[in-house]
Order: sequence, then structure tokens, then C-alpha cells
Amino acid sequence: MKTLYLLLYYGFAKYLPKSTTPVIGKFAKKIRQFLCRKIFRKCGKGLNVENKVYFGNGKDIEIGDNAGFGSNFKTHNRILKIGNEVMMGEDILFLGSGHNFDRLDVPMSRQGESQRTFLEIGNDVWIGARAIVLPNCSKIGNGAIIGAGSVVTKDIPDYAIVGGNPAKIIRYRNQKESL
Repeated sequence: MKTLYLLLYYGFAKYLPKSTTPVIGKFAKKIRQFLCRKIFRKCGKGLNVENKVYFGNGKDIEIGDNAGFGSNFKTHNRILKIGNEVMMGEDILFLGSGHNFDRLDVPMSRQGESQRTFLEIGNDVWIGARAIVLPNCSKIGNGAIIGAGSVVTKDIPDYAIVGGNPAKIIRYRNQKESL
């Protein structure tokens, strides 16, 4: 049955307009929400999945209440555990494993991929548009903010505001001034 929901999502619902589109947007959001509830391992209340989101087969995704994926979100080879109240902008990319490259006698394209990586995102997190989270990051802490366009290469502590390439801590949410 899960295969049918995946076919409906990737063949139809993924391409429906954003939820902010007048008239049809709310309907499109409800269709994607219904299908993702059937596809994801665990799904909380208030899920928002915008258009053109790619999450593979979805079986390794757990998402909390009032959380969602912005338009054009993509995750590759990641096991995701997403907390409550998580906001994600558009064009976000979560990269998991990469290609193996240890052998010099075999082209990299034929060496296969390394194992998928785990990523846990805490509660009350905001990830800005076009952020990229690379495989070495396994945890984004509670209350963290990742600036738009950031490239996250390591774990982010609770309440940190990070930005840049590679992303660095700018300050913590409970501080008034930058570091």
C-alpha cells in the first residue's frame, strides 16, 4: 500500500501548487499532508509539505508537530528525526552518504555509496532557504537558527545562530551581541 502512496505523491501531489497559492493551495497542502502521513514512519500534527519536496521512500523520516518542509526540499541518504515547531525555507538540501572513493583501480562511480547517515533536528528550529546540511552533521540542537545559504559541516548546539560557508556560530539566541 505504501507504494501506491509514493506513486500518488511523486506522480501527482508533489507537483501541485504551494500552499500559499490562492484557492487551490490549501487543497494541495492537504493532499500532500495526507500522503506523507501514510509514507513517513512517524508524523505529528500540523505537518506542512510544500511542493516539489523529495524525501526518497520516506520510511526513515520521523517528524514532530507543526513542522514541515519548504518548497524544493531534498534529502538524500539521510535518516531524519525532526522535532516539533521546525521551520524550513525553500531549496534546502540534506546530503547523507557519498560515493566511496578509496580504491584507485575502480572508477568512483562504480564503488557504490557509503551508508546512510542519521540527522536529528531538535524542537523550535529555523533553517533558512538554500541551506545545505552535509553528512558530518548529525544533530541540530533545540532552538537553533541556520542562516539562509549556510553550509553546515558539523553539529549545531542548542540555541546557536549559525551562518556562512562553512557555517560558524554567530551568537546564541540568549545573547545580545555577536561572538
